[in-house]
Amino acid sequence: MVIFLAVVVVVVAAASRYVRTLRRGGCGCGCSGGGDESVARPAVADTNEAHYPYSVDLTVEGMHCEHCLASVEASLDGLGGVWARASLPDRVRVLSKDPVDRSVLAAAVEAAGYRVVG
Repeated sequence: MVIFLAVVVVVVAAASRYVRTLRRGGCGCGCSGGGDESVARPAVADTNEAHYPYSVDLTVEGMHCEHCLASVEASLDGLGGVWARASLPDRVRVLSKDPVDRSVLAAAVEAAGYRVVG
């Protein structure tokens, strides 16, 4: 009985995370690459790196395709004064105009459905 309940809890948690990701407009990864369709990455008004004197490198767990990258970038770019560039498999470089706390960046990544692990 205990094993059955544990399996049910795991299945419900996984389904909940998947539905949450889909509602946020994510690709629902666990993914096999997200297909061949082109994904529009977020547009940042100021793309002059000289205007961003601060940088933070993050390792993000769970990014598997271009949809994942765009979702993480959009969440971070929404902070204001921040320009994020993500690359597979798990790297995100965050440039900022002002000092920014890693916990704020981690919260933005988690809001997109992913997790900062380094």
